[in-house]
Amino acid sequence: MMRLFLLALGLMLIGVWLSIVFNNYVQFGGLKINWLLVFMLILTFRHSNLLLAFLGMLAGLIMDSLSHGIIGLYGTSFFLTLLLIIQVSKLFYANTFLAVSLAVFSMSIFEGWISLSMIDMLEPGVELSTNLLNSTLPVAFLQGLMTPIILQFVIWGEKLFLRDLA
Repeated sequence: MMRLFLLALGLMLIGVWLSIVFNNYVQFGGLKINWLLVFMLILTFRHSNLLLAFLGMLAGLIMDSLSHGIIGLYGTSFFLTLLLIIQVSKLFYANTFLAVSLAVFSMSIFEGWISLSMIDMLEPGVELSTNLLNSTLPVAFLQGLMTPIILQFVIWGEKLFLRDLA
């Protein structure tokens, strides 16, 4: 459990670095990948542990501080998304590149829908369907395409940190 915690914290730090540095210089079609979300989604699909949902809340709060938006918005949406993954991943998840990519794509859309719904509750007048189609769907598609590369990195980290010490 402690090794998983340290692995998740390490990947969160890498995700923060990628969000701060990489997203400012490399954008695909003007879209910024939510690296913290992708790392947390992949870890939660691979290890259905409740600890990861709470670490996802921390990752969301970090994203809130980076986005200069409403504090708690990403934290709540990450937490709810990861809780859903913990419950649902046992039913349909297969550990293949295609399955992980489709799962990250669908859960990114779900997280975006939660975030936009919360923004709509706090600031009425936000066009939910337009924002979902124009921003959330392309970013989710891009995150789904990037998932196999990130999955390989996560698997490497698991082999490094979660292996049995003999």
